[in-house]
Amino acid sequence: MAVGGQFPTDILFDIFSRLPIKSLLRFRRVSPLWCSIIDDPCLAQMHQLRRAEEPKVLLVDLPAHEPDVMLREDGAFLRFAADSKACNILEGCCNGLLCFTKKVRKFQISPLFLFNPARQEVVEVPPPCMEDDRGQCRRKYGLGFDCSTNTYKIVAVFEGFDLCGAQVYTLGGGPWRAINKGPPCGLFGFGKPIYARGGLHWDIVDGDIEGKKIVYFDVHEEEFGFISRPKLSSCDHLVELRGELAIVDLSSNENIEIWVMKVYEEKKKKEWVKEYKIGVKGVHDNAQVRVIGLCEDGEILVKGDFHENYFFYNPKTDNLRYTHVPRLDHRTHVLCHMGTLLSIAMFRAD
Repeated sequence: MAVGGQFPTDILFDIFSRLPIKSLLRFRRVSPLWCSIIDDPCLAQMHQLRRAEEPKVLLVDLPAHEPDVMLREDGAFLRFAADSKACNILEGCCNGLLCFTKKVRKFQISPLFLFNPARQEVVEVPPPCMEDDRGQCRRKYGLGFDCSTNTYKIVAVFEGFDLCGAQVYTLGGGPWRAINKGPPCGLFGFGKPIYARGGLHWDIVDGDIEGKKIVYFDVHEEEFGFISRPKLSSCDHLVELRGELAIVDLSSNENIEIWVMKVYEEKKKKEWVKEYKIGVKGVHDNAQVRVIGLCEDGEILVKGDFHENYFFYNPKTDNLRYTHVPRLDHRTHVLCHMGTLLSIAMFRAD
């Protein structure tokens, strides 16, 4: 293909939106025109909608020995090493971006960072602060995407002595804004939120609420609420599968069942559908098993009952195969990650 504008820009946009991110980032060096198109946020949006990228297994090392943010291939895996001086707590991930905070001393407010591993870019976000907080209340973060405005948002939930509430930050459209009505119950102690279908989701157990509930935060409406869940045992967890919210049922020692929430817009209803049944007789202790997510070729990554014990399940063949994760330690997060072409450098404060 000749450089110099032989093809109209809209055709280049269409071609680039179908190519892998790794190739596109190399193509940025071809010409200033190609670089400007590849860095255009509109292309990142088209690329995401067309799902031109296949999810890959991402190993997130926190902290790392490497001095800089970097992404490298490690066999069949991608490995992301973050600057140990910058961050060491993974708060959440959404559409190719990762959100981190730095562990600090008591009564100090943790710095907040966003990372794009594909582009090896980092942006520091100003931390939220409630009036008269003085760093004494706990903070819990979630990263989500507002499809209607094509913007990323961070929600911060506060819990303290006489303080509670939530604030929202729009990437590129700060400052932090207070939410009139905070979460309907405490969210601390229930892990990181799962982003799916335009919302952040926490699976919680509260003594004041009957049974287990799913608390959600609508990223567009910026409102909290509850979602009903299927009546399963207490041995389960939430996971995102290609944009859908799912619950993993681990009550059986022979099978892992995965229920996916289906949304029927025309009927204006939601219902849980059992979509996967993975036979794991004799290979796991359900107290330790976690379903990580969907990877390339539609395979489901499952963490077994030992630290480095991981399996790929192929729904087409109903086969389960072991995979070795290289140099894994207790500080490594294993994610099914689909990268984003979006450059977050434009949001970096001067």
